Amino acid sequence: MKSHLMTFACLLLCLSIFHAQRGEGKETKDPMSSLNWKKWSPDPVPVFSAKESLTKFKVAPGFKVELVASEPMVKDPVFVDWDDHGRMWVGELRTYMIDLDGSNERERKSRVMVLEDTNGDGKMDKSTTFVDDMINVRCLSFVDGGVLVVESGALWFCQDKDGDLVCDEKKKLMDFATSAHGNIEHAENALHFALDNWMYNSKSSRKLAWRRGQIVQMPARGRGQWGMGSDAYGRLYFNSNSQWFEVDWATYDRQWPSKGSSVRAPTNRVYGIRPNTALNRNYKPGRILEDGRVASVTTISGLAVHSHGAYGKDWEGAIFSMSPGTNTVGAFLSEKPFPASDKYLHKFYPDPVWKEREFLASTDERFRPVNASMGPDGCLYVVDFYRGVIQHKRFLTSYLRNQSAERKLDKPIGLGRIYRIVPEEHKKVDPPKDLVTGLSHPYLWWRLRSQKRIVEGDKVDLVPAVQKLAGNEKASSFGRVHALWSLAGLGKLDEKSVRGAIRSKDWFVSMTGLRLAGESKGVVDFFPDGFKPLAAEVAKREAPATLVSYSSLLSEKGYPSRAVKTYKDKEADWVKKDKGLLSSYRKGRDQYQVTCGACHQADGKGLANMAPTLAKSDWVLGDTRRVIGVAVHGLMGPIKVNGEPVVGVPPVMPPHGFMKDEQLADILTYVRNAWGNQADGISADQISDYRNKESARVVPWTEAEFK
Repeated sequence: MKSHLMTFACLLLCLSIFHAQRGEGKETKDPMSSLNWKKWSPDPVPVFSAKESLTKFKVAPGFKVELVASEPMVKDPVFVDWDDHGRMWVGELRTYMIDLDGSNERERKSRVMVLEDTNGDGKMDKSTTFVDDMINVRCLSFVDGGVLVVESGALWFCQDKDGDLVCDEKKKLMDFATSAHGNIEHAENALHFALDNWMYNSKSSRKLAWRRGQIVQMPARGRGQWGMGSDAYGRLYFNSNSQWFEVDWATYDRQWPSKGSSVRAPTNRVYGIRPNTALNRNYKPGRILEDGRVASVTTISGLAVHSHGAYGKDWEGAIFSMSPGTNTVGAFLSEKPFPASDKYLHKFYPDPVWKEREFLASTDERFRPVNASMGPDGCLYVVDFYRGVIQHKRFLTSYLRNQSAERKLDKPIGLGRIYRIVPEEHKKVDPPKDLVTGLSHPYLWWRLRSQKRIVEGDKVDLVPAVQKLAGNEKASSFGRVHALWSLAGLGKLDEKSVRGAIRSKDWFVSMTGLRLAGESKGVVDFFPDGFKPLAAEVAKREAPATLVSYSSLLSEKGYPSRAVKTYKDKEADWVKKDKGLLSSYRKGRDQYQVTCGACHQADGKGLANMAPTLAKSDWVLGDTRRVIGVAVHGLMGPIKVNGEPVVGVPPVMPPHGFMKDEQLADILTYVRNAWGNQADGISADQISDYRNKESARVVPWTEAEFK
């Protein structure tokens, strides 16, 4: 399943945004009126047909770019997925920045379309509107009995009851992506089904599962902001701000004992093949190279991971990351196969004009790769939003607004394309004949989809066949792993299957058996004593260090520490005694996990290279005007916390003025009374009063302004 999207949210990253807005302060004369872009991009931006735009690409040797779908069949596409019949499902964000004022963005005009290739030529030639009354639709997931669709504010269960590919009934399951009411670029996204039977989400501290027609949710590590994917080992991949990618070295929310929790891209350099001045921050010295190109990525969007796909072993584990601001798709390859190395190489290519270029690059400025998926055919599909303007109205600085108007970047809208990146010697691989066979398919897409259907469909009738596969030493090792996780998802994982897996000579099958030992007993958070002697035997093997270390720890101590321990909040006595405070505290806690937890973390201690601590911070416990001001309008520049300079984090805090007064009040009340903090709560009236007094402010605060 490849619903790993943040889609449109990826169109602009908050850190990039607010560095740009620094220019509207007092530190410079007037950089926002700078005409530096005229040096490289003075002319209106051409609008090319899909056929014309196809000629503007340069792609890595050995690959070709094919047009799969384009307007009018699709308009403003932001994600793509496939059902079991090979039909392509596309989400359209049709109210994003329809003009420079961002008018009518909450109209129910976003759609989910179903595209079909009826003649088998590889191009979509038939479209059907599945649902067309959504607000900023952002992702979907096929589940037993229907389709889960996420829009701004809600997760829906949609059903086509008569088989005409049109939604006949919608049922709201839960609030979702709630922080996007005022800003569609900052909210939960992705419903990515991974190896451990959970659907993971970016911009979120929870994971979801579909069981017997119901949504189940559990706490999870907060990951990224834009997009989500996984590989054959179950590791999760995501994006964070101005970084090409981040990958969990830890799988299934548990830590590999030999490594840290995540690995980031080795660089943020980008190699486009055209000037790109229509981006925030690019009026600043050093942001644009001498040839007009952007020096480093600022608009990283969705991603896809080639793991057991059509590109072969040379591309195994390759990460393809979307950079719409530079009209490129970057590629990163691991130095050695997992788990031998956690190092990645930036794969770029020589270019006769620009010296270097990315895996995929275009000279068409309107090419906006906002998302990607590995399809059932094992190939990379790139979703092209095809727009000029990719900054939301809240972040459309005067520099960008003037340039967008003069260069006619704001029109037209309602276009969009989907491309397939195909190896020149692509060989077709047939779909599996049945679900059990699908667990051993050479492509990861089919293995995950088969496992998902078995587990979510509660197909207990397949248990004997799945058990047979799990115990077959001659079968594909990855097929055995998927079989084991399928049994676990069905609640039918037996001790015999687990012991057989642990004894396997394949390190990953053995590792999976050790991971699942607790689940064979119906307890997932401890390693049963009865398996410890077997783990000790594994620790003595000549095997990858990861397995040896893991089994050794299990034999001595049981399961290793979780990759990220879920913060168990303890409500303070003074909070419990005040019913009003307690209510606001609890609502704020829930909202904090969705909106703030990814950066400031569940325990309030902050994230290295991202955000400072909130625990015992004078910024939190001090002047209410200051903490409210930072929450509403953001903060820029260097700061001190408790008198000590903050180092190693970006000098920006994005504003959250798009949130409702009540939401902000609850979050601040929680933050001021959690993690050992104690201070008066914040009311919605206080937020409203602040907004009225500071209605003219459009830029973040600086520390000096509060003194």
